[in-house]
Amino acid sequence: MAALLSLLVATAPLLARVQDGAELSPQRCTELQQALEALAERYHVPGMSAAIVHRRALAWRHGFGLADLDHDVWAEPDTRYRIASVSKPFAAVLIMQLVEEGKLSLDAPMKDFHVPRWFAPDPARYREQPVLLRHVLTHTSEGERPGDAYAYNGNAFADLTWVIEEVAHTSYAELLQRRIFDPLGMKDSVPGHVRPGEKVPVEMARPYRWQGPEFEPVGYQILDPDPALDLAGFDPVMRMPEEALALRRELLGEHLLHWNGVSSSDGIVTTVLDLAKFDVALDEDRLISRASRERMFTAAVASDGRVLPYGLGWFVEEIAGRKVLWHYGWLPPGVSALYVKVPEAELSFFLLANTDALSASFAWTREGLRASPFARAFLDAFGLNAE
Repeated sequence: MAALLSLLVATAPLLARVQDGAELSPQRCTELQQALEALAERYHVPGMSAAIVHRRALAWRHGFGLADLDHDVWAEPDTRYRIASVSKPFAAVLIMQLVEEGKLSLDAPMKDFHVPRWFAPDPARYREQPVLLRHVLTHTSEGERPGDAYAYNGNAFADLTWVIEEVAHTSYAELLQRRIFDPLGMKDSVPGHVRPGEKVPVEMARPYRWQGPEFEPVGYQILDPDPALDLAGFDPVMRMPEEALALRRELLGEHLLHWNGVSSSDGIVTTVLDLAKFDVALDEDRLISRASRERMFTAAVASDGRVLPYGLGWFVEEIAGRKVLWHYGWLPPGVSALYVKVPEAELSFFLLANTDALSASFAWTREGLRASPFARAFLDAFGLNAE
């Protein structure tokens, strides 16, 4: 299979190009492409797609290997993938929009919102401890005292879905579609596996896991699917308890939509090209103000003054004297993603795959972004990793 992957990479259609005006070195792009090809073979990635934004313009994009091994479908820059926790920056944008509109405060107590108990931390903690919205958003809600320490918890972050829906009186999926995807022309992006109001899942890369010496097809996890949705290819299926559904009906009324896999923590389906549109819109202040963007991109500070590794929906790290914003996505066994943004260099990098190998087994918490050889390949290719 390794030999087959090598052949696929070597014979894949050449999709890389540098657009006029982007002023990005073709040599550096070639270096990155070659490094990613080698890593795809080393880590058993059947298919992945990558892109770079430079100075607010799409500067490079490339597909590697196959999005569907059984039907010989190439991975292209416009191939859809699920992006797991790379969905969190989108939730942060929606929250900052509501803050700008005066509908929400980052200092709002979580006890003031209706958060049912469902696959997440016991919401009784919100009644018993002074947990604020900003604590959940920065992963600092679970220390001995909220705000004291950082502890990444995707389930707790998913509680923000309920907060956003309650404040906006609109389903989370519809908010993503109306406030982000549609205005930015992100035509290949989907909040979950189906567009709001539709019943047929969109086409996307088929997920796999490596079971040496070959790849094994796997299913996509889905939360709260619409009863009318065709669930072939989904595993596991997690249905929302009736108590939680009743609460959503009460809060949303006619705006109720099933999550169909998407929450503030996970589940967006998109392409590297659409992520590029999102990235440019952030830099051009078309989604939120510059001040709100800088608040998102600022690391949280613990009660004792320690700078923590996470801002509002983004990891925040200094590498070689530059601030780097990033997020990884990981949902075993078939989903992984990477989004890296270096504002000083005006560079952003997106990498999506149809296996979990972009994120599995890397020491993200201990080592930060450079725990990932895929991230290091990007940093090295553009001279961003030198001390």
